[in-house]
Amino acid sequence: MDPVTIAAAIATTRTLVKSAKGVKDIAQGLDQLFKAQEEEQKAEKGKPKSRTQQVINIRAKEGDEAFDDETSLGSVAADVLEKEQIARNLKALQREIDNKWGKGTFKKIEVERSKRIAEKHKKKREAQQEAQRRAEEEKSFWKRIALETVKAISLIVFVGGGIYLLMFLKDMQ
Repeated sequence: MDPVTIAAAIATTRTLVKSAKGVKDIAQGLDQLFKAQEEEQKAEKGKPKSRTQQVINIRAKEGDEAFDDETSLGSVAADVLEKEQIARNLKALQREIDNKWGKGTFKKIEVERSKRIAEKHKKKREAQQEAQRRAEEEKSFWKRIALETVKAISLIVFVGGGIYLLMFLKDMQ
């Protein structure tokens, strides 16, 4: 996700805040915003040149090879400026939400979202542990079945051998 996507999500949410009657009306916009932020954190470096980075590269007289270098002036400046712009827009969105629904509402939304994400991860971990436990139980069950089958076959062979031995001894008399 590029900074443009985050900026678009912020702009969309700000528009929704102006016309919203309740927090539910902006839920989708906030969801898109938070998702865009998460994906931005996971994004790879090799992203396309932003207009800001192109302008800075031209003014700093850096060539196209400087784009691939994440330590070039253009790359560093573009990253810093884009992050600052996003932070400023996010602050404006936070102010608008707090003004409309009371001070601290945006912070409460972030805290509640963090709690729900943590709970979701916890449930996912528990489900994985439960699946692993069930798999181990099933493996143990089949091992037990195999062992009992071997015992039963051994018993049948032993009894059958005993009967054969008795019949052989009777025939010898």
